[in-house]
This record gives sequence, structure tokens and C-alpha cells, in this order.
Amino acid sequence: LADGTDGAPLTIESCIGTIDDVLKKERCRPSNTVYVGASLGAYVGFEVLTALKSEFCGAIMLDCGQNVGPDCSMKARAGLWVMNQMAKRMTNLSLMNAMLKITKKSPADWKLVESTFGAGMFFQQSSKEQIRCLHSVEPARHIPQWDFPVLWMNGSEDHRDSERKWLSLCRDQTNSSLKVYEGGDHFFSHDSRFVDDVLKRFDEFAGTASSLAAEKEGN
Repeated sequence: LADGTDGAPLTIESCIGTIDDVLKKERCRPSNTVYVGASLGAYVGFEVLTALKSEFCGAIMLDCGQNVGPDCSMKARAGLWVMNQMAKRMTNLSLMNAMLKITKKSPADWKLVESTFGAGMFFQQSSKEQIRCLHSVEPARHIPQWDFPVLWMNGSEDHRDSERKWLSLCRDQTNSSLKVYEGGDHFFSHDSRFVDDVLKRFDEFAGTASSLAAEKEGN
């Protein structure tokens, strides 16, 4: 996603443009390209997948079971407000330390810190821009527009007031599914209890999505 290192602002449009550029540069074939997004990457993915739906044969969406869009609950709206207020009052160092404390409280124990912080945090972009992206997305408007299958994955301890609604809106009900990891939180994909199963499901889903797309091309 656009991170500010090239001067591009963090907006839905810049994210779509960045992903489109990568797909073209790498000459990705739609019949074997699956979108994978987690947390912010999943929420932005709702917009990306609608704008570039012909470029993907499926999507794997993690940590996006809560509706945080314009019609979100008061609880979700309050959470976004708190996030914004905290970031306004914290230095970059303080924000990083706070995020590290959150990850240390998580039961996730498989390369969580390395993968989450190893690539660097892009502080050129304010939390206000990230929250604006989150709060602008309307999943219920986008999901029915996709004709490919979607694999939804969440941890049971994460916020997830809309995960079953997202699943019910999928056009391909036969091949779309929801997996909730009991005891997992927002970082369940880095929990050694679940890693092998997560990767197995990724692989199986990608194979199915690619095969379905190849069949459509053949017809």
C-alpha cells in the first residue's frame, strides 16, 4: 500500500493505484492472483477489489470482521475516536512503544514483532489518514460486486460484529467461507497454534480459486 515514502498520500485512491502498478509491473495473471489483506490491508481491500476485480480470482481477508465504515456501531465509532486521540498526543517513539506493548499482551508468538515492525512503520502518514481510510469503507456495498470466492479469517477475541454478514453477501456462496480461530486475537495469523492451519487454508483456497478462474476462462 502507499506508505508515503514516494510522496504519495495514504488514500484509498493511492492504494488502488499502487496495487494496480504492481500487478502490471509483475504481469500478474488474474486467473492465479489472489488478494490477501489483513487489518488495514483488508479494509482498504474492499475498495481495491471492486476497482480491480478483473485482476483477481479470489480474496483472503483477515482481521476485518468489524464494520468500521460510515454506518458502524457506536462502539466501533468510539474505538476509532480513541485511536485518533491517542495518536494525536503521542510522539512516534511513544506510539511505537504502545504498539509493542499491545503485541506483547497477545498470545501470538510466531514472528509477530519481526513481521509487524521489521519493515518499519511509516510515520509519514498520520493515524488521521489511516482512520479516514477505515471509516470511509462500506463493505456491504462492495462484496456483492465480486464474482470470485472469498475466505474470511478472524480470531475469536477480535472485534467482529459483521463477519457473518460479510460472508452472506458473497456471490459465490459455494466456495466462500469463514474461519474463526478460537482464542485467537487480532494477531491470530502469528499464533503458533494456528499458523500451520492458516497457511494450509491459504494454499487450498488459492488452488480452488485459481481452478475456478481457469474454468471460466475455458468457457
